[in-house]
Amino acid sequence: MTDRTVTISRRFAAAPDKVWAAWTTESGLRSWYAPLEGWIVGNASVDARLGGGYDVTFGPEPEGDLYREEGTYNVFTPIEKLAWDGRLTGEGASEQSSISITFTPDGDGTVLDITESGLSEESVDDHEMGWNGALDRLEELFAA
Repeated sequence: MTDRTVTISRRFAAAPDKVWAAWTTESGLRSWYAPLEGWIVGNASVDARLGGGYDVTFGPEPEGDLYREEGTYNVFTPIEKLAWDGRLTGEGASEQSSISITFTPDGDGTVLDITESGLSEESVDDHEMGWNGALDRLEELFAA
């Protein structure tokens, strides 16, 4: 069954334009998108526009290519909302889902709300763990 959803809300100590850039640039994704300690982003490409998308590999060092995630942006409202239909493949994974992210100003920071839907029951915990691990890295990036 593919009707499970993961919802996460996080506040970051950075202005919305900085958080947006972390999601929509190759250098931004390379700096934080791997979910586990000792993992890296091996490759990242971004076509930052409506109808564009991203393609990222991540995994253990040194290659960072255990998993591949790619998506096509179906909502691209700069510094406000980003949404895409994505596909994750790699070691034991082959799943499609829909992801929606809002970037809300909050004083000197940004609240990021993520919803990923269309997940299988078996993968929901892994996706939640992956998001939280990657977002921990994003938080560290802005705390530095």
